[in-house]
Amino acid sequence: MKHTTSIAFILCALLLSPIFIQAQDQAPARRIITPERFGVNISSLGGAMNSSGDDFAPMMLGNGRVMYFTSNRDGSQAIYSAVGSGSTWDQVQKAGPPLNLAKDEGGASITPDGYWMVFTACNRDDSFGDCDLYIAEYIGGSWRNVRNLGPNVNSPEWDSQPTISADGLTIVFSSERPGGQGGTDLWMTTRSHGGDWGRAVNLGPLINTIGDEMAPVLAADGKTLYFSSDMHPGIGGMDVYMSRKNGGRWSEPVHLGAPINTEYDDYFCGLSLQSQDMYFASDRPGGKGGLDLYIAVPNPMPPTPVTTVVGRVSDITNDAPVDAVLTVRDIRANEIVSTFHSDGTDGSYVVILHPGREYAITAEAPGFLFYSDHFNVPAGSDNTTLRKDIGLTRDLVRLLVFFDFDKSTLQRESHVDLDRAAEWLKANPGLSVEVAGHTDNVGPKDYNRKLSQDRAEAVVKYLVNKGISSARLRASGYGMDQPIVPNDTEENRAKNRRVEFRVVSR
Repeated sequence: MKHTTSIAFILCALLLSPIFIQAQDQAPARRIITPERFGVNISSLGGAMNSSGDDFAPMMLGNGRVMYFTSNRDGSQAIYSAVGSGSTWDQVQKAGPPLNLAKDEGGASITPDGYWMVFTACNRDDSFGDCDLYIAEYIGGSWRNVRNLGPNVNSPEWDSQPTISADGLTIVFSSERPGGQGGTDLWMTTRSHGGDWGRAVNLGPLINTIGDEMAPVLAADGKTLYFSSDMHPGIGGMDVYMSRKNGGRWSEPVHLGAPINTEYDDYFCGLSLQSQDMYFASDRPGGKGGLDLYIAVPNPMPPTPVTTVVGRVSDITNDAPVDAVLTVRDIRANEIVSTFHSDGTDGSYVVILHPGREYAITAEAPGFLFYSDHFNVPAGSDNTTLRKDIGLTRDLVRLLVFFDFDKSTLQRESHVDLDRAAEWLKANPGLSVEVAGHTDNVGPKDYNRKLSQDRAEAVVKYLVNKGISSARLRASGYGMDQPIVPNDTEENRAKNRRVEFRVVSR
């Protein structure tokens, strides 16, 4: 390892462990390899991003336009943000309280929707050890509700460098606590939707070694893990590795090769959604000093593909942004997969979907009716970005229901939205609604009216079976009389075949 003195300083000052540097004849033997060299272009982020101090832990929001990173350019370690893309970033500013206080903070990781941040803070009054993991929520344009993740996650030892999964349900971090393989190890904690964080578990000897494993990053696919190690077979210093989770087990780590890895220290990766770029930190020669931020194009070992749904949630009456919760459910299993949030300041949202499932995404906000849409992501799908703007209303919404062809038999996939409708009615006991069935213009008028009436009645029957009083529900069949678009294409006819949920009294 080159620059031992510099590395020792980094390990102490950058929320990395204050590790004792052993004499060379006492150090564990590391197998040195000849790395595979990939066709990757490496560029310094330069400009205002890098300083004479240490700049590291780049983390992009889902929109790809905002980067958070950590720096000690002002003497103490703190969290910063910047605006830009690719290798061009500016508008660098230091995050204020409650993220940065008077002591060391850093290593932030953020969910793609920008709602949850997990970061490291040292020597706070509520700490369990010298450095602990904290979580914050982005509400109304600022970070709020900062809190320690508690004794299930934090220990009396050093805990740092967290990465949070896209769905906000898994955190992987580096820790010195006992019970590991040696040095600093990677540990993981998980939670259920709305639940508490479970007790942290060690990632095991396939990932962790008797050396140091640091700077984990979970990709948006939830199963590709990047991290750095000074003991896995490598070429010197901290090298970057990749492992994938399959069936609950991590694969043998793979060296990312040159030119990302050098004989110097290379770690703290950052990824952009739907991009082949990789950001990382390195103390290789040619920088401004200490750790500098770089971009590698392309990532030689990218994550598996995901579908990213982006858009804006707004009030349909005045186009004002809405702070909404977007719940992703597996339609066939009728189970919650993940939860995301829209930004209350501009209404923007980001949702991550994995291949091989059919989903319902339901947007909800106080004072509005819920709104759901259907997304089918086939197995083997490539990286895809879809745009879906959502307008919420207070009185009328289309239900996401499915019927057998030319029948009023509800398909199983309808249960997701109908269960949500029943929950909404129970939460609003003073409201009565009309369930209105509509068809396209194919077929006789009288036949379509009866079909739409039968479908509306099937929905009402389902809601009554879920405990909703029939006195609050009215089924109406309008047939082809109230199209919302011309019946001139199959796509438009599909839009006209619908069941609406309308508030008729409050």
